[in-house]
Amino acid sequence: MTNKSTMFYSEKLGLSPTDNSNWRLRTSILGAAVWEYVETPQADDLQSPMEKYLLGSDDFEPPVYNDRAKDAFESAIRGAEFFRLLQAENGTWPNMYQGPMFMTVGYVAACYFTKTTIPEAYKTEMIRYYINVSHPVDGGWGLYNVDKSTCFGTTMGYVCLRLLGLPPHHTACVRARDTLHRLGGAVANPHWGKAWLAILNLYEWEGVNPAPADLFMLPQFLPIFPFKWWVHTRAIYLAMSYVSSVKGKCELDPLLLSLRTEIYTKSYGKIDFSKERNNVCGVDLYYPHTGFLNLANNVLVFYEKYLRPDWWNRRVNKTIYEYVLKELKNTEYLGIAPVSAAFNTIVTYMEEGPDSENFQKTRDRLSEVLFKGPEGITVMGTNGSQTWDSSFAVQYLFMAGLAERPEFKDMIVRAYKFLIRSQFTDECADGSFRDRRKGAWPFSTKEQGYTVSDCTAEAIKAIIMVKNSEYYKDVHHLYDERNLEDGIDILLGLQNVGNFHFGSFSTYEKNKATPLLEALNPAEVFGNIMVEYPYIECTDSSVLGLKYFTDHYEYRRDEINLAIDRAIKYIRANQNEDGSWYGCWGVCFTYAGMFALEALSVVGNTYESDLTVRKGCDFLVSRQLPDGGWGESMKSSEMHEYFSSPNSLVVQTAWVVIALILAEYPQKDVIDRGIKLIMDRQQSGGNWKFESVEGVFNHSCGIEYPNYKFMFTIKALGLYSKTYA
Repeated sequence: MTNKSTMFYSEKLGLSPTDNSNWRLRTSILGAAVWEYVETPQADDLQSPMEKYLLGSDDFEPPVYNDRAKDAFESAIRGAEFFRLLQAENGTWPNMYQGPMFMTVGYVAACYFTKTTIPEAYKTEMIRYYINVSHPVDGGWGLYNVDKSTCFGTTMGYVCLRLLGLPPHHTACVRARDTLHRLGGAVANPHWGKAWLAILNLYEWEGVNPAPADLFMLPQFLPIFPFKWWVHTRAIYLAMSYVSSVKGKCELDPLLLSLRTEIYTKSYGKIDFSKERNNVCGVDLYYPHTGFLNLANNVLVFYEKYLRPDWWNRRVNKTIYEYVLKELKNTEYLGIAPVSAAFNTIVTYMEEGPDSENFQKTRDRLSEVLFKGPEGITVMGTNGSQTWDSSFAVQYLFMAGLAERPEFKDMIVRAYKFLIRSQFTDECADGSFRDRRKGAWPFSTKEQGYTVSDCTAEAIKAIIMVKNSEYYKDVHHLYDERNLEDGIDILLGLQNVGNFHFGSFSTYEKNKATPLLEALNPAEVFGNIMVEYPYIECTDSSVLGLKYFTDHYEYRRDEINLAIDRAIKYIRANQNEDGSWYGCWGVCFTYAGMFALEALSVVGNTYESDLTVRKGCDFLVSRQLPDGGWGESMKSSEMHEYFSSPNSLVVQTAWVVIALILAEYPQKDVIDRGIKLIMDRQQSGGNWKFESVEGVFNHSCGIEYPNYKFMFTIKALGLYSKTYA
């Protein structure tokens, strides 16, 4: 059954959707989630409520309540009852982790390059998604799904629509093409856009700034050695450098020849691509080139054109490919994220051909980053947020006073079992320049293979909560508490204790190189991508996990207390003068403020006793909107200054309410108004609607966390009820 209650733009343009009733979400015990279109569903293969909800189907049946919740606790119960319907059998809460509009081109380009057929149902839904999230005024696309139209987003979207089968005279293509031409045409793409176009033979490699594979041959002690870069950047440029060095590109065909005439403002043959290397549309440009980067690029262009011998290039690429294979082994052929995964697919195809096991495994796992929602199919930011969400779900039901209610026990047990399965039990392949991971947890799934500091800390805390509850004694035996010690070892090892932001925690690794490398940032659309940076949120979560562990276990207690003390000093030192903290993974000052104040609260700091807490609370309270809630715009992340959204937002209101309650903010009426807004926005079935992008990365790209509207609201309502009962 399709959703007849909503008329999407794609339907207005005459594009029929696939039949929602034929879609099934196949999940594995390790968290993988793959949408399958079943032409003739079997009688024993019925859609679950979770699938119907995710698809936006009209036959999804939410709980039915005849009146409004009488108080915050009842509101929390109703929210949890709805949230329970969205859990998969494997214990996770699958969701459309959408936002970035530069991911899908990797999937489409990899399939086109490797002559992999995309099934018709997937093509239809990918076209629908692009059309349905196109800019309502000009028909283009931005860096993320609700961004202004950019050259990068519009070029990639237009190329994908054409490769997926939409004709150039279609209204969606005409509007997007007009916008692209107004933005300067495809020559004004940033580096990644130019690289994808070159791979598709829609642009010449001489117009792409170098991605020198030779850097991976440098001595390891040098600061510029790529395996000291941020993990996402090095994974992308590892594979991209291989393709770039051999100038890999598709064979020209009639469709590509046609596209060459469509995406530029003048004839393809008249473009001097070598002069377009640094041409980036002003709308796109977030992080301009430094003079040092321009100099380095000029030197490298000369080197690659005139000095680098073929034998050396072959030797370098042999080494690069060995590293790519190690990355595939470490991630069960997933890659860290969709951009590098698409490049890896192309590299394995070029190196080994279509019949090789490495290529086929890499290609097949690309399907795990596709997600189907009401608007269509897109490529997500990663293969999901499974571990992150499951950890929060367990914790917040405990903190809300709901975990020991019988109706929620099965939900907690399933999530607990998933977290147990998700802890890393082995190390990475030798020679892959990866840190220890045994005992840590990932952001998404164990198979994805990458340690994340705050995910490890939050998983530790969630597991301990279940282990400490007598109500769950029947599942205590499933987890050996000694495995927590491995997690603590990893977490302590992730703290930055050198000269760079002493006491902080980064994301995947501790800092390994100087931030001066940012002068070589080639991406142009993102900031802070070259090395691991410290993050308030990661530091806060690490404090929460370490403190909760040491409250219940003796293991390495003195070292843990020292690490907590260092982290708290970092949190204090990085508070802005106005009392705020800048958040890098959520929007923005509100998100970071919640985490910082919770971390400070667990070591005994309150509004009355601590100036840092007082300033943090006062900053948040000063941003309360007239309706009693809070709302912050993505513009805050981009500009590093607080910007209110036009209206209050449920998720951000919950963040502030949580912060104020845990900080023991004395003016209850401020909190009352926030709680009233959360309750007023609750729908008749107990759920809340999506209102605005909750997450962000690299300062400029928004991304949605669909489960936040359940988890943080339930936490806020439950804490309020327990605190003021």
